[in-house]
Amino acid sequence: MGQVRKLTVMSVFIAIGIVGSQFIWFPAGVAKAYPVQHAINVMAAISLGTGPAVLIAFLMALIRNLLGLGTLLAFPGGDDWSFFRRNFI
Repeated sequence: MGQVRKLTVMSVFIAIGIVGSQFIWFPAGVAKAYPVQHAINVMAAISLGTGPAVLIAFLMALIRNLLGLGTLLAFPGGDDWSFFRRNFI
């Protein structure tokens, strides 16, 4: 996959994750759970690999927190699980 195509796919994954997180979420203790972001993380890890998937998860968490939609628990959750899904599943 070419670099421009990979960057475009990463941008689309991030956009879908941000828009989807506004509509589908539920409280899980002190955190908020975003099923759309989890699905995006899995699809990114399978289709793009570990590095881009972790970057996508980090950027989605960063943008959500900057917009006031998420919690700080989005950073370790998204990044760690993106790495885990690609390497161990």
